[in-house]
Amino acid sequence: MKKRLTDRFVQSVARPASGRAVYIDDDAPGLELRVSADGRKAWSIRYRPKGDERKRETYGIYPVLSLSNARRRALAVAAAAADGVDLPKTEKRAREEQRKIGNRPRTVGDLLDEYVERYCKRNQRKWTLTERMFSSHVKPAIGGKPLANLRRADIVELLDELQNDKGLRAQVNRVRSAIVAALNWGVEREYLDVNPAAAVKKRKIEASRDRVLTDDELRAIWRAADTLPDPSRSLVKAWILTGQRRDEVRCMAWSEVNLTRALWTLPAARSKGKRDHEIPLAPAMIDMIGGLRRFGKPVFTMDGTKPYAGQKRLKTILDRESGVIGWTFHDLRRTASTGMAALHVPQDAIDRVLNHAKGTLAGTYNRHDYLDQKRHALEAWAERVAFIVGDGRDDGANVVELRAGA
Repeated sequence: MKKRLTDRFVQSVARPASGRAVYIDDDAPGLELRVSADGRKAWSIRYRPKGDERKRETYGIYPVLSLSNARRRALAVAAAAADGVDLPKTEKRAREEQRKIGNRPRTVGDLLDEYVERYCKRNQRKWTLTERMFSSHVKPAIGGKPLANLRRADIVELLDELQNDKGLRAQVNRVRSAIVAALNWGVEREYLDVNPAAAVKKRKIEASRDRVLTDDELRAIWRAADTLPDPSRSLVKAWILTGQRRDEVRCMAWSEVNLTRALWTLPAARSKGKRDHEIPLAPAMIDMIGGLRRFGKPVFTMDGTKPYAGQKRLKTILDRESGVIGWTFHDLRRTASTGMAALHVPQDAIDRVLNHAKGTLAGTYNRHDYLDQKRHALEAWAERVAFIVGDGRDDGANVVELRAGA
């Protein structure tokens, strides 16, 4: 019913026996007092924006919202509707935009954290490498910079520092690529308008490493490993004897190893080549890992649950104990490859051992596993290593020549 609402009426109006009673105010267009059977009194405003359909807004509870404030709101909604503006809808949209702004990353570091959490963890198998790269190289330099103030010069300066002051090489371009990807992700979500790193060019890096350890250096590192407890000792030797990639060996699982067949099958999920890779195990490898204590899934583990960690500390100890400097764990793989070549192992067999990708047609049509050739190559290399780390005299007795037709 229509009625000129007063404070006294609103305060004393009786609740209906059932349902809801509606009182329409004569003074403010569209304002209604809706009284429920439970005594609840709510304000409602009916309005119709010009050229649109009739709508209703529930606007507060009496006495929290007084009659005068409810009338003021009804008049504002009616005035906006006369101009074709849906005031409640406009205000709701503004609140949502404000909420989005409140949740938006404010600094470069905030964006990188959100990118790792929402994208890298879901889509990258080695997302921890991206996270570590940001933590080590990017966030200390520009992580606290407001996202809106990030400029191309900031990124160029960061890369200059990594390349010229810290002496990084290939890692510089990896950092650049990670920054570009993170900022592109941010642009897609309208966290920033443009990607300031998009025009930053890749750095020209010196030729790839060609460091191959000499026999004396390899012997020193092997003997330094002998001073360590397992699994550190066996891990270093496994890198040397198998010639496989660092993390592929480090994360070796017992489920991948068949000691009876002397075979380690690296699954495609862990292989850089995205294909299963069979690595024959030389007798020295079988003896070594066969003697390790099994107390978890990983072969090389400290706690039985996670693969071996602490490679940085391991490298520091090996450098100190061996006296060999200027080398990396990846150089062990290159040394194994070069050593097999020196034993006249055919290059194709070496490539198969190292799991290097073959040409498209060769990879498609030649499905032979070359297991015998790989076994001969790795056993010859293991024998050569045994000689090197033994008495150091090379009389050629342990050199096995493998012919291409074998």
